[in-house]
Amino acid sequence: MNFKIISILILFLLLISFAVSAQYMEVALVSDVGGFKDSSYNQQLRNSLNKVAENLNLKTDYRESDLMTEYQDNLNYFAENNFDLIWGVGSTMEQAVKEAAQMYPETNFVLFDGIVEEENVMSLTFKRKEEAFLAGVVAALASDNAKVSFIGGQKTEKIGHYQLGFETGVKSVNSEIEIISRYVGSFNDFSAAKEISAELAAENVDLIFYAAGPSSRGIIETALENNIKLISLDAADIDLAPNNMVTAVLKNTDHLVKMLIENYSNDNYINEIKEFGLADNAFVLEQDQLSDMLSSEKRTKIEEYKQQFLAGEIEIPSAP
Repeated sequence: MNFKIISILILFLLLISFAVSAQYMEVALVSDVGGFKDSSYNQQLRNSLNKVAENLNLKTDYRESDLMTEYQDNLNYFAENNFDLIWGVGSTMEQAVKEAAQMYPETNFVLFDGIVEEENVMSLTFKRKEEAFLAGVVAALASDNAKVSFIGGQKTEKIGHYQLGFETGVKSVNSEIEIISRYVGSFNDFSAAKEISAELAAENVDLIFYAAGPSSRGIIETALENNIKLISLDAADIDLAPNNMVTAVLKNTDHLVKMLIENYSNDNYINEIKEFGLADNAFVLEQDQLSDMLSSEKRTKIEEYKQQFLAGEIEIPSAP
């Protein structure tokens, strides 16, 4: 009799243990070649997943990619180990995520800031105009000379959205501010970016917002030489020019990761191409740097203009 009771108790405990372990959600993140110490989105996403894991029954694992050729193997590794949700980062991973999704149709993938049209992929994209709108508001409040600039890499539709949003943000604060928008012609031409930004410095531009890829290093060097203020889209740039960078406009990874993980846990998750904007709380300003560079009164103004945009009182044009 005692043996039977003990056997039943053991079986009961095993069932409970299995049920608890089955509740674990397994989430993986594969970095792009920037790695997890890039002070950018690889690192931010890893930190955001770790924060979510502290509050949910979540198991996380990570694989760092040193080469683009490693993307596929890293994604496949997690799929073969039956992870529930596998994240990739950026447009350079689009092909690898697409192939992994086709090879493992029962596995769910998330691509951050890229697009893959597969039924088992959630593509997180962003409304660049609205992201740049915040930069424009900050620029107008931070400029002393009432003369600011946007510098893009190549003149593409996506980069053009940054220009439109920035110009709208600036003019919504002060329609008298002069805006000079320029393009490098390449995302990898340091010399051309340095030359263009030097020309802007000679024209008394005192703040530059840029979306120019690696060419941005030329802009930053000019800013250091000419005491020009900067607004970036990459938190890593703050360390390159801490006395010049007003802030960086960032994707709100803490909020987005938490929302998607919770939606998945609650069976409220849909694989789709989803574009996130200000109404989704998708963007944040790097607050530590902003607090050093802008007064509390002006920081309050930023939120006021954001709320005006959300209320429909400010509109960003669809084209130049």
